Amino acid sequence: MSANDKFGMIIAIRIIVESLKSEIYNKEERNVIMEVNKRKFQKGLMFGILVGLAWGLDGVLMGRVGMDKIFTDKVFALAQGVSEISFEFSPLVTAFFHESFCFVWVALVLIFGKQFKHVFYLLFKTKKGKAAAIAALVGSPIGMSAYLLGIKYATAPYASSISVIYPGVGAILSYFILKEKLSLRAVIGIAVSLLGSFMLGFNPSGNVPPTFFKGILFAVIAVLGWALEGVIIGFAMKHIKGEDHIQASPQQFLCLRYFISMVSYAVIVLPLIGGYPLAGQIISRGLVFKYAGIAILGAITYLSWYKAVDLIGAAMGTALNSTAALWTIIFSALLFGDKITPSLAIWGIVIVLGVFIFAIDPKTFRKKE
Repeated sequence: MSANDKFGMIIAIRIIVESLKSEIYNKEERNVIMEVNKRKFQKGLMFGILVGLAWGLDGVLMGRVGMDKIFTDKVFALAQGVSEISFEFSPLVTAFFHESFCFVWVALVLIFGKQFKHVFYLLFKTKKGKAAAIAALVGSPIGMSAYLLGIKYATAPYASSISVIYPGVGAILSYFILKEKLSLRAVIGIAVSLLGSFMLGFNPSGNVPPTFFKGILFAVIAVLGWALEGVIIGFAMKHIKGEDHIQASPQQFLCLRYFISMVSYAVIVLPLIGGYPLAGQIISRGLVFKYAGIAILGAITYLSWYKAVDLIGAAMGTALNSTAALWTIIFSALLFGDKITPSLAIWGIVIVLGVFIFAIDPKTFRKKE
């Protein structure tokens, strides 16, 4: 073998060795990336589950505190100086406390993260911030108030099960208003959810309160309010130009939403219904501390949802958010002994299944995997 042949063989061997090393390194790198993605997905899944769990428990506890004598005994309430209209619409007053404390908790999170000051910059200096404020007026004083009225008159499991279809209704409104496309899968998912809601709302089983259908109507209004909130934000983000340079976190927009909600309740809603005497009773009876605690769940719901969306995407986050309907049913049974009727269980599952079909595209999910 000549010297040139030996040299060529050595070069070939080195190339093969380097190639094998590269393949090993690439395989190890892929394994590391897969492990990181797996942990990211698992973490996102935990936050997504927490969203449904926290919001479900939030609704159940709001309904339970709403059974206090000041909200249920009309003669007693009127004797305490509570107006008749604020007694009938007491959830509007309790919503004020819930949203106000949610603002406080989210604001504290931002203050510790040194991000709070930018919230008011968004409101006063940007068009997107103003659009978010307008959307909040629809989503909170209308959506949240109607949701709590639904809980009062139809009970939490039914109101929650109806309310989780709002993403699908928002998609329908976006189709007509924003001209956004709807896939066949999305249409099927929305149809399944609407079917479940219809059967649950108009074919109840077991002991339901005499005000049940009134509560279902309010739950439907809540769906429309939250759906319109999303459409308004979508419209604003689509048409507002020249603000791409503005850096703002979803948590800052959330804090802005709660701030607008708190102010609108304090300045508009409560004066309209003469709600301040009832608010005073809520404070004097110590119920205010219960609402402060429940509001932690409300804040956790949204903060966890944004974290879940960041880790596993909006589709999966939205789908897991809908499980609040099932958690409400479970917590009502476990904590307070409420009966789970076959109709409530079956149609509640159908509604959540519909949201999953609507929100999650299996093809996209497989690609990510």
